[in-house]
Amino acid sequence: MKQKKDLMIFDAHADTANVLLDDNPYMLSKTQSHLEKQKIKNGGLNAQIFALWVNPIYAPHRALKKALLLYHALETQIFTSNYGVKVTSIGEMDAALKIDKLACWLSLEGGHIIENSIKILEFFHMLGVRCMTLTHTKNTDWADSSGDKPQWDGLTKFGRQIIAEMDALHMAIDVSHATDKTAEDVLEVTGMPVMASHSSARALCDIPRNIPDDLIAEIAERDGFIGVNFYPGFLDKSIYEQVLNNQEKHWRWYENQIKGNEDDPDFCNAAEIQLLRKMVEGIGSVDLDVVIDHIVHIAEVGGVSCVGLGSDFDGIPTTPCGLTDVSCYPLLVEGLSQRGFTDAEIRSIMGLNLYNFLKHF
Repeated sequence: MKQKKDLMIFDAHADTANVLLDDNPYMLSKTQSHLEKQKIKNGGLNAQIFALWVNPIYAPHRALKKALLLYHALETQIFTSNYGVKVTSIGEMDAALKIDKLACWLSLEGGHIIENSIKILEFFHMLGVRCMTLTHTKNTDWADSSGDKPQWDGLTKFGRQIIAEMDALHMAIDVSHATDKTAEDVLEVTGMPVMASHSSARALCDIPRNIPDDLIAEIAERDGFIGVNFYPGFLDKSIYEQVLNNQEKHWRWYENQIKGNEDDPDFCNAAEIQLLRKMVEGIGSVDLDVVIDHIVHIAEVGGVSCVGLGSDFDGIPTTPCGLTDVSCYPLLVEGLSQRGFTDAEIRSIMGLNLYNFLKHF
């Protein structure tokens, strides 16, 4: 399918750095990555926010090293190779696009990476990181995660200081994975627009990981951005429950795998990846239309200008049928058109909304 010439495709979240580092030798020139070179060309992807995701098991004192290794993987295998261009502003992104290079933004996924240090946050900003997801699946020492039992009732005093510093640095605050209360506290503290880079609609899949309608509306009202996650377990509640059942089924296996190695985060991280693959064995599937359902819903609640792509490619163990990697983006464009979105609205959803959001930073 031929892509529209004036269409810019820009996705808010991919975990390709982990593929490069942890699954070597699965490089982008190979076929395993959702963002392999030929797939990117076929799908027309122009720009990507690459996450430096560090499993919370590396906290509290080994997360920084892991994040730096992930940065090194991107630097040596994407930037230095001139495959993609690291960008830190819209101006730099425009320059990369003009020479037909993938424009690569950087984000931290999980506030535990900065190890409770504003100076480390500033250091990552110096490296070119322009976004940070406040939490992952575990609470940090200053913010509650949707994947954990609430500990702080949102943000702590220090958490509010981190938000203020991110504002001062012009780093985008990402509330994906955070509790509703954490997100509400962020909106109370920050003077900048907020993003939920890879979160789907809770009204369609009622799980804590997804964004409720009131937060969709508030984020949109503040010129924020919400990227729809492609993971089937975040798109369909019945699949989410199947995943949880598989987790319970295989939990003893995981405990036996890490027994005696609980203090080795690299070992435990590798075991968790195997567990994630077991958790999706035999589960149901969704098709591309379910992704579009979530886009439609967020657009209805917050307006078309707030919604876009937050694929979570290279970070999810299974994908929707018809949307298996970035090469499938033309099918998503066609599906949006069939749902009645205009060409201008499709351009907004596929990339311009995220582009316009980042103009604030």
